[in-house]
Amino acid sequence: MRKKTIKLQRKLPAAVHLPGNALDVRVTSHDPAYANSADMFSDLVTTDLQKFDKDLRVTKTGADVVITCVIVEFQTPPPTRFTRTDVAIQKKKGVPEQQNQYYKVTGEVTISYSAKDAHGRAVDSDNIVENYAQDFESGTNAADGESAASKAADPFKRLAGKKTTESYGPPTPVQLRQILLTRAANDISARLVTTDETIEVPLARGKLDAGDKFADDGQWSRYTETLETMTPLPNPQDDAYRQYNIGVGYEALGYQTQDPAGAKKLFQQAAIAYGIALDAKPEEKPFVDAQTRIETAVAHFKKLSSTAAVPPAAKASEEAAESKPETSSRATSSTAAATPASKPAAGSSAPASRSTGRGTAASTPASTASPAPSASASKSPALTNNDVIRMAKSGVDEDSIVSAIHDAANVNFDLTPDGLINLANNGVKGKIVGAMRDRSHAHRSGNGH
Repeated sequence: MRKKTIKLQRKLPAAVHLPGNALDVRVTSHDPAYANSADMFSDLVTTDLQKFDKDLRVTKTGADVVITCVIVEFQTPPPTRFTRTDVAIQKKKGVPEQQNQYYKVTGEVTISYSAKDAHGRAVDSDNIVENYAQDFESGTNAADGESAASKAADPFKRLAGKKTTESYGPPTPVQLRQILLTRAANDISARLVTTDETIEVPLARGKLDAGDKFADDGQWSRYTETLETMTPLPNPQDDAYRQYNIGVGYEALGYQTQDPAGAKKLFQQAAIAYGIALDAKPEEKPFVDAQTRIETAVAHFKKLSSTAAVPPAAKASEEAAESKPETSSRATSSTAAATPASKPAAGSSAPASRSTGRGTAASTPASTASPAPSASASKSPALTNNDVIRMAKSGVDEDSIVSAIHDAANVNFDLTPDGLINLANNGVKGKIVGAMRDRSHAHRSGNGH
């Protein structure tokens, strides 16, 4: 199998509407050690926003919107070493296996973000989590995927001429910090302004060349139809590349669609295909990158749908009604015992990633179809931060906690900076906090689950 690259025009509308063009970006850190990172992040957010909207200007007085970010946690542990069996390339007969030494560089940043208008009313908020994980070959310092051994088995190989942060040896601690903060800044700007950029996306080839002409001509409906009707490849790991290519087709159709509801459905179909591919080959970096892109797109259009469904007056009334329970929850959460946040397991095999957990995107279609809560359900006790913390400390696995959050009749989560810091201190973060955020948004918009 080989690769080819195609260009997609990735245009996503802003998930929220800014109340004006004057911005004030304020970034602080939970730990004084991150003070320099806070200054860097402020510059990155400002630069990225103005890149896509030239009318935006920065001011410290009279701002139309105040963007507040708190760097909750930074993790840049020492590299971990491991041995892996690779297939050696030989011109003669036979392909013997050989043991190669690698080391993994990882990092993670968690940032609490909110945007408010001049009157202090909430415009947008979220918990931003960005991850980095990349394997490097000992001795050569080449990123996994750059060595001759891995190129032989990689249908994508390296994109010719494309410079990436992972292609020229391991990042220094300063470079790793900048990679993580740049990705987090991209996440925030994508929520607040319309982004329009050309991206290069690899397509797997070889046995999947049948639809190449349709891809080259931008006939993505014909392309996906060709791949979906062909006989699946016998080996599930090989067929993962067919599923990935199907995902690219649906993603391209989503960018071309003017109707938000139609685009959302296409992105959800892409998410399913990418999820199947990633489950079969979780180490394939293009699969991870694709899932990250599609999670962003699905989240955008999900938020657009919920915002459009709730009139501004009704939304303001809801926020006023919810202010008391949130205060109560915040007071309760602050009494929880604080323990050090759990660290990721050493030697984790996750590939280079901007995502917070495999399978999230693929499950989105099912979660968006959940019914509104019944009258009796609305009287049930609300699931709170303390409940989630108790489950985590009792050893309940992550997927079960996420399911409990999704299935709860009512929720009353405190996702303010203080609440998020308390969650992180008690080992609750990443995928679980993301589920809490999604569930809270659904609760506010009246969608229940």
